[in-house]
Amino acid sequence: MNNFSRITILVLISFFAFNSFSYSKTGNDLIFKIDSINEGIELKKFWKYHPGDDTLWAAFDYDDSNWDTLQTILNLEKIPDDKFTGFGWFRLHLQIDPSLRNKTFALTIDQMGASEIYLNGDLIANYGTIGTGDTDEDQEKTFNPKIIPSLFEFGDSTDYVIAVRYSNLNAFKNYRKFNSKNAGFTVEINNYKSSIKQVTVFGNIRNMFIIIFTVFVVLAFLHLLLFLFYRRQISNFYFFLFMISISSIWVIVLFTFSSSIKPDLYMKIFFYLRLIITLSFPFLSVFVYSIFYPKLPKIAWVIMGITPVVLIILLLNFSIANQIIKIFDLLVLVDVIRNIIWAIIKKKKGAWIIGTGFLLFIIFFVIMIIVGFTNNSELINTEGSFVQIIVFSFFLPGIISIPLSMSIYLARDFAVTNKNLEKQLENVKILSAKTIEQEREKQKILENQKEKLEVMVEKRTEELAAEKEKTEELLLNTLPVKVVNELKENGKSEPESFENVTVYFSDIVGFTDISAKLEPKALINELNEMFTVFDDIMVKHSCERIKTIGDAYLAVSGMPIKNKNHAENMVNAATEIKQYLEDKNKASEVKWRIRIGIHTGKVVGGIVGVRKYIYDVFGDAINTASRMESNSEPMRINVSEATYQILKEKYKFFARETINVKGKGSMKMFFLGE
Repeated sequence: MNNFSRITILVLISFFAFNSFSYSKTGNDLIFKIDSINEGIELKKFWKYHPGDDTLWAAFDYDDSNWDTLQTILNLEKIPDDKFTGFGWFRLHLQIDPSLRNKTFALTIDQMGASEIYLNGDLIANYGTIGTGDTDEDQEKTFNPKIIPSLFEFGDSTDYVIAVRYSNLNAFKNYRKFNSKNAGFTVEINNYKSSIKQVTVFGNIRNMFIIIFTVFVVLAFLHLLLFLFYRRQISNFYFFLFMISISSIWVIVLFTFSSSIKPDLYMKIFFYLRLIITLSFPFLSVFVYSIFYPKLPKIAWVIMGITPVVLIILLLNFSIANQIIKIFDLLVLVDVIRNIIWAIIKKKKGAWIIGTGFLLFIIFFVIMIIVGFTNNSELINTEGSFVQIIVFSFFLPGIISIPLSMSIYLARDFAVTNKNLEKQLENVKILSAKTIEQEREKQKILENQKEKLEVMVEKRTEELAAEKEKTEELLLNTLPVKVVNELKENGKSEPESFENVTVYFSDIVGFTDISAKLEPKALINELNEMFTVFDDIMVKHSCERIKTIGDAYLAVSGMPIKNKNHAENMVNAATEIKQYLEDKNKASEVKWRIRIGIHTGKVVGGIVGVRKYIYDVFGDAINTASRMESNSEPMRINVSEATYQILKEKYKFFARETINVKGKGSMKMFFLGE
């Protein structure tokens, strides 16, 4: 449990923490002291380095005081070009406790390249084939043994020198091609039993990740099958794409735990799998949009459109590729979290399931970041420590929380769909039974109560006749009688032109001020009362009200039924309307005054609209009547010259000065005498 816990935690932290590397000049007194070797000791400081190759550099008594100190893990992005050229020697001075003399221990190396390891000048291990700067790079054969131990024995002395002859001729080539910044190696000394146990634990961890990888792939193809059987549920397909892309992480982890993979091959696999992993964030985003929105919004298509560009940047290995990918992934992840929070706030069905999965993952992620940045191995290595318990408590829930919550959501959605279908089928059965029963009852009624049915039919016929009468009455209130009759007989009414029609147009003076003073309800009641009287007066004088527009009132005489006294009828109606308002104002707080305009001319009338019939009139005579009204005075009847010529022998008129009318030019107008 101890080694298993420690190794697992260290692997997890390696994904969430960053390492920093440095080098500097040093003196002669840098010695790595070892008091005991109960568990693995990583030899990570006090290393001296010199480029080139000389077998004398393996000797214990070689003077390396002028060598530089350099950490064995090489950051190619930060190290100067002349510091590491692909080949060199590392030396570390050890001082052991006397109790460790004449005992056998295990040495392990985790490297990117090939190496030979010497202890006081004696070769104790070699991994891969060393390439020199003078030979072709293909002659170098890299190998990474990871946890495969090499046994060695300390002698009678307490002072030792470990020398590592190291080559990685492809380091900078791989850095430029695959953006792999790290080269070099790490060395660890362990006791024999612990090293053997570590190999076993290493295998157990690898098996655990194989199981996790298998679970992810099985979940992916399970939902792919669900999509293939029910393609309307497109979210199952997006979940499949997400799970396949995110499974690449576990492929990388499995290669990390492989004890015999070639570093160059691992580097290539890591580079191309990272392309697939990058797709997991857009697929996750599209999945979330698909379950919470009826159709994908524009932002989802924008994310999918940017994704190929990001992949091309990564594939071409631009210098800013990593930064762009990190920003892109972060923005997409923030958008996903925003959508989930929005869905939870809006109480979208099942949103809390996805939210719970993300919450567990975020807690796990934060714990890994905090532990990684503490950089305190004692917190991790201590058996049963609080940090170890916390990490392992959130390890499995953390890594499977998001895919598991997504799968649970889809399973719940699938179950709800099935449940609804079952309910609908049950309702169909119930309705079918009711329908059959109703049909039987109807048949029984038809057979046993024929007379009663006839009475009901007769009553219904009377009701329909009454409804028809009401409909006709409503039509008569809306359309002229002639038009209604045409509709009843022919199903349509053709537009008709009338040569001699007198048009009435009136407008209330100061209506805006009046409407501001009166309550809306009172205003409507007043207008309704006045216009009702206007309508009665128009009917009395054989005139036809066409429509009201706000406070304006439009009526005609001489159409749709021709009338030779059209002008006289309209003037009489206008006079009576004016008299009605004068009488009304005597007892009213609001003084209602109107301007009236009358003109005689050619008018075209007909039905406008299909769903809502309205009889409307058109022609220059309508516009002229409107101009007569706008150029009239309050409580005066202003007529055009055309109307005046028809009625000048019957009524008294007062000629007005010629007025320039917009769109008409100069026009003669006449006020009807009082």
